[in-house]
Amino acid sequence: MTRASLGPGLDYAALTPLISPHEQINLLLLDALQKLADAGEVDSACRVAGKACVILRRTAPKDERRFNALLHRLARKL
Repeated sequence: MTRASLGPGLDYAALTPLISPHEQINLLLLDALQKLADAGEVDSACRVAGKACVILRRTAPKDERRFNALLHRLARKL
């Protein structure tokens, strides 16, 4: 399941049977970072996404790639 297929404003708690709490937190953070960038705080959103990449790089490469992709999308707006 991709973030895009979940749509905006989704109640992540309702997805408990479908995805893990870890995945729900990742989706919540990705959504929050996108909203932060949309509110004009692109630099702040990029910094947090970059930190998430560093944290996840060795232990959760799939998750790291998602934050990295967001980081690259947002960096184009700087």
